[in-house]
Amino acid sequence: MGAYLYLAKMKLMAFLTYRFEVITSLGTNLIILMASVFLWKTAYSGTDAISGVTESQMLTYTIISVLLSSFFSSNIEHSLQERIAQGNIALDFLKPINLIFAYLSEDIGISMSSVVSKLIPVLIISALFVQVPLPGSWLSFLVFLISSMLSYLILWLISALIAVLCFWTVQLGELKTVKDGIILLISGKIIPIRMFPKWMQKVLSFMPFQYVYQTPLSIYINRITRQEIAFSLFIQAIWVLFLSLALIMLWNKARKHVFIQGG
Repeated sequence: MGAYLYLAKMKLMAFLTYRFEVITSLGTNLIILMASVFLWKTAYSGTDAISGVTESQMLTYTIISVLLSSFFSSNIEHSLQERIAQGNIALDFLKPINLIFAYLSEDIGISMSSVVSKLIPVLIISALFVQVPLPGSWLSFLVFLISSMLSYLILWLISALIAVLCFWTVQLGELKTVKDGIILLISGKIIPIRMFPKWMQKVLSFMPFQYVYQTPLSIYINRITRQEIAFSLFIQAIWVLFLSLALIMLWNKARKHVFIQGG
């Protein structure tokens, strides 16, 4: 455990030293935030609620979504692709650590650095210039934290599954971009799934994507019942288990097909 905590700590410190990257990333998040706020203010012009969500709730939803996206960082696709392309992955397998946990620890370190460099500044600016994004209740906030941790694991596991494909393709190409686009469009990150057509909501309910953003955000603004919360948390846990098993199986298969490219 100490080795993984050390990896997380080192990654946190490393990312905080890159000030230009921190500033540009923070600026990007602020642009996305303000663009989304103006979009929803225009959409709510002349109406009190859309799909049962008030303007105030929607603005809170938007702010928390941006905060979550700044925390939900994952670098495993880049890291694993680089190790494979350079031919260093074979040496990594000889290390006395679990590589999957090592990559997860590093990404947690990156996420923790984002709390200081992006999440807190965006929260302060949102509170000053938009509104204070208060949760529906303190109980909602506590459950939101649990749901967010499960969401993070779901997103990280999806990223890890894509990263493992590097063992066969060496380069991911546009796969990461496609994954990010899917998350952006059908996870509830920008537009709540409840505003989608009913048939699309049913289709998306069988996929893990809406449990990345839609579930914790809906809990935060108190837009789902306690029964729905319990069911959603259960489904999130099931997806974490399923994706974990899929990653372990694919990882073990990949180890048997390791080849060196450029090393």
